[in-house]
Amino acid sequence: MALEEQILSQMNSYLNSEEVTEKIGNAVKKATDDVIQDLFTSYDAPVKKIINKALKTGLLKQMEKEDYSKSVVSLELLVRQVIKQASAENNNTLKRFKDWATFEPPEKVKTSEIFEKYLKFVEENIDTSELEVEFEDGPSFDSGVANMEIEMHGRAYKVKLTCENDESLNREFEIFDFSKQIWLREGNQSLRMVDEFEFWLRNLEANDVKIEIDEMTAEEDVEVEEEPEPNY
Repeated sequence: MALEEQILSQMNSYLNSEEVTEKIGNAVKKATDDVIQDLFTSYDAPVKKIINKALKTGLLKQMEKEDYSKSVVSLELLVRQVIKQASAENNNTLKRFKDWATFEPPEKVKTSEIFEKYLKFVEENIDTSELEVEFEDGPSFDSGVANMEIEMHGRAYKVKLTCENDESLNREFEIFDFSKQIWLREGNQSLRMVDEFEFWLRNLEANDVKIEIDEMTAEEDVEVEEEPEPNY
């Protein structure tokens, strides 16, 4: 038998052996495990997204179906204890927790809608001590002015929301150019301290709500809800 024929014979014999079959099986298993692992744990993993969405939308519904009367710690007792221990300054924490638990994220939010939400926030929280009082048609506060300005900043849009009459209400955040999602940086970490507008933005951020940039600038007069106290 020629050398070439001997080599081919040995190769065929080896390729048909159990050793090669086992090695191929192990390689296929490893490749399959790697693919499955990536589906669940890699960056932007599709299965992880599905699980994440399912948990967010289904957790509260599942909790409503459960019979917590059999729990070691009664949920009702726990709520009563929290309320009992909460002082007036902690009422905001309870409200924020309720808002978080019942928040239903929209599919997308326009920047014009964000500005409308900010305008309402300013109207309810503006410091009126620095506002002029008008007496035409009865005493009322002179309206403040709220602005929105959006500029491209690196790979993100920088959003500035400002109130000309109360700088404490100014807010800033960014919108990623590629994903169109809000990024608030750190901000307030305490539920007790965070205001309702920032809390709403943080819910949009946490739920990966897409932001549609339909307006880059906006300016509106603020209709102050509070009325001046009569001075006789």
